[in-house]
Amino acid sequence: MKIRILYTILFFIVSTSTVFSQDETVGFSKKDTSYNSLATTKIQNMIIPGKAPKVTLQLSFNYNIGHMDLAGNENTIFRKSEFISGANFGTRFGYGAQLTGKIALHKQGNVRLNISVAYNRFMSNFVISESPDGKVAYNVLTGGIGIENNFTPDKQFKPYVGFEILTSIISGNATLSTDSTDFDLKIKNSIRFGVALNLGFEYAINNKVGLNLGYKISHANIIGKESKVSTNLSETVLNDDKYTSVEPVPYGGWKQFVYSSFYAGFNFYFGMKNKK
Repeated sequence: MKIRILYTILFFIVSTSTVFSQDETVGFSKKDTSYNSLATTKIQNMIIPGKAPKVTLQLSFNYNIGHMDLAGNENTIFRKSEFISGANFGTRFGYGAQLTGKIALHKQGNVRLNISVAYNRFMSNFVISESPDGKVAYNVLTGGIGIENNFTPDKQFKPYVGFEILTSIISGNATLSTDSTDFDLKIKNSIRFGVALNLGFEYAINNKVGLNLGYKISHANIIGKESKVSTNLSETVLNDDKYTSVEPVPYGGWKQFVYSSFYAGFNFYFGMKNKK
């Protein structure tokens, strides 16, 4: 009898302890565990979708290097005899600037219509030492229209590649040394048509402003070449075509106006929500 009473007391103690233990667990689980702190900017930016710019204005500054017949006497100084015979343009290095408007053609913003205007100047005594034979310089005013593919338009880093059709007005002047007085020659405005391929990247500092860095190769005179004798001895056109006359055409010869531009500058964005 005593043993049965003892078992009954022990069972009551164990049961009571279990109930109290469950109450404590339930009470603990009911505590407020919600997280009210704001996520970091980086996490928020990963969640919020980016938005490609509708319009981008790109201002760039160029360092130019001529190729083929714009390389001038195998990259050395100006040679009067080669310039007069039409062997090359007599110069190679130059500088310039370009303003490009990039218009997104769809919501994603990858494909853009590019409209550009550029000014480039080439000088035989720029970077290279001045020649005792004289000097020559060219001014190239160019307008272009083309298509660009931007691979990540809604991101902070935006690599791109593009193609342009160019219209260029090329002019210049030369000074040819003689035994007496130097001879000044004017190269009259000559319209030429060509193409360009460019690639580079943009880095968006914020939703309004960014940086750009890239490379562009231009062939400015594919269409429109001509060589003709001027009625004024102190003037000539670009004279970049073959001639069939028996008598040589001064400064005339089949020449290619090809150059590379390494450029860097600033971008201005309109309608962009940057995603890093």
